[in-house]
Amino acid sequence: MVEMVELPEWLWIVIETEGNQDRLFGQHDQEKDIFFIPSFYSQEVGETCLNFLLKVPGRRYEVQAMRAAEIVKTIQTHDYQLLILDENGKVLEDLSPPSNQH
Repeated sequence: MVEMVELPEWLWIVIETEGNQDRLFGQHDQEKDIFFIPSFYSQEVGETCLNFLLKVPGRRYEVQAMRAAEIVKTIQTHDYQLLILDENGKVLEDLSPPSNQH
């Protein structure tokens, strides 16, 4: 079972760009039926893992640093979880706000 831990100050996330619009890049785990924002402890891990994530052709994807508190603030109004992944896409930690955990 993945445990909830204290938020780090910074995380690396993927920004998806479509035209002039930037947004947090989310994923859907169909097996568990959850939506989540993949996040990482380093840019290198994020860039490696990005190769394994489902992307929409024609959109740009960039791994960027973002304050973890800002990520949580953004996802709180949506039904997304915040998951820390390793370079292979395996979940290391669940940093979701309590109201978003399933």
